[in-house]
Amino acid sequence: MGMEEMQRIKETFHFLNLHPVYLEHEPVISSEEAARTRGFELKQGIKTIVLTNGSNDWVIVNIPADQKVDMKKVAFQLNWSKSKIRMATELEVMEKTGCQIGAVPPFGHKSTIPLLVDNGIFNNNFSAFNIGLRTNSVKIPTNEMRIVFKKVNAIEGDFVK
Repeated sequence: MGMEEMQRIKETFHFLNLHPVYLEHEPVISSEEAARTRGFELKQGIKTIVLTNGSNDWVIVNIPADQKVDMKKVAFQLNWSKSKIRMATELEVMEKTGCQIGAVPPFGHKSTIPLLVDNGIFNNNFSAFNIGLRTNSVKIPTNEMRIVFKKVNAIEGDFVK
């Protein structure tokens, strides 16, 4: 649970010749806990949210950790019903990503799920996020994360309130 995802992420960074700094720390669940533990600003974190439309369609939305996802904007982007979009349950998150809530990385999940990335992420010089486990995260130049997001065909846009 989470180890395979962490390995996939590390392999992707290596394959793309990127420069992450890997961090080990006490377990964190919330973005606020993660920022405090890592010693970074909350806005530097990437918050990863799993959403569904209730018809077995899924999406992962990556937003700055100091923001809230706008489900209406996501529904509009995906042509989903605004009344049916919802956050995945803890069990659904585990089934779709292979990770616990609080450890879900922005990419590298066990299932291929469409990815959305809020443009606000690119306002930081560095980004930080958990990489499959609540005790492991990474700090990476945000311009290198843009390379990763392009590689995994993420859709960039405005997805926050």
